[in-house]
Amino acid sequence: MAWQQPPENSLAALVHGMQVSDGVELDLRLSADGELVIYHDTRTADGRFPECEDALSMPNHVCTFDQILAEPDFTDPWLEGSRFACIELKTPHPSSGKTGWMMSGQARTEHMRKMIELVDEALEPLDVGDSSTVIYSFEPRLLKAAERAGSKLRFARLVPYLRPWGNSFVKRIFATPYFIALSLPRLMRLQRNVGAPMLPAALHYLDGARRHMTIGTTVGIQGRQLTNLTRKRKGFPVYVWPAKLRVERALMDAGLTAISDELSPDVTTLPTGEARWLRPATQPLNQEQQNKLDSAVTEHHASVIAELQREVTPWPELSNSEKTVFLKNWSKKWLWERDVDSLMLESTESSMPWEVSRIIGHRGAGRTYGTG
Repeated sequence: MAWQQPPENSLAALVHGMQVSDGVELDLRLSADGELVIYHDTRTADGRFPECEDALSMPNHVCTFDQILAEPDFTDPWLEGSRFACIELKTPHPSSGKTGWMMSGQARTEHMRKMIELVDEALEPLDVGDSSTVIYSFEPRLLKAAERAGSKLRFARLVPYLRPWGNSFVKRIFATPYFIALSLPRLMRLQRNVGAPMLPAALHYLDGARRHMTIGTTVGIQGRQLTNLTRKRKGFPVYVWPAKLRVERALMDAGLTAISDELSPDVTTLPTGEARWLRPATQPLNQEQQNKLDSAVTEHHASVIAELQREVTPWPELSNSEKTVFLKNWSKKWLWERDVDSLMLESTESSMPWEVSRIIGHRGAGRTYGTG
């Protein structure tokens, strides 16, 4: 039977993403009764604000953060299989009455602080690896809220800023001046300067005509523009969304991380013709295995992928010498600036170095429509 995609951010979607790829991205909101609920949209399908509802009154597919952390099929790959989690903290819609409109900076900071403290409290018993989780948000006061919360988690701002109100067109219009002014190299510098471990970046910065709109060096995922990117990155992690299938292999070859909306196990061939490998970080292919995958004819892609899934050793089961070989090759290919000894310190059962190129399931198993 063909695979049926579960609703985005649902328990089933997040378990699927954590099982079949290198990790997941999920969205958190703070419910009226103080629960962290996993939900993306500012309103439910029937027009309610999640922040004004108790967790139990949310749509049936919605789960809480505590529920997903109690699911071994989600936590085991995360804690023991070196998977990664991108956790986005969502700001309430101004009309919800939770943080006000224009003059509401203090209220939004406090709202973020409460969420960060709840995330910290939930993750503390799990002993999550230092380089296996990032918390990010479009909220400009995220870092101030993290400081007030005294959190030891790692944080990154989502830029350009997208307001928590208006449709997609309105949000893009307001974000365009920021997009033009903030080239990808400048965004990387800004993130480095504030101590962020990675840069979440829209695909427009790297693919399509819009990347030429930004002021400064144009970067991309092909040719000279890729060379520019690799030299300026020096291994600084860039997580790209939405990572469409047509650019997925190019993103992998560029050493970037793809946040993908397409995690169907039925997709074994990319539009560009290559066989698809969904765990380039946590089940890495050596050169011989990569050549075997790349040389397979299209009708054999599914069988070769299945064979390699059985044969390729997952990252946590590799010896230190085997991990070192991978890290040296990746470091040389993508000009990482950290030395291998530093990279090995982050190579445990529960984590991999930040620099590693991954495929991450967006909202678990990918975006769906009308489900939050």
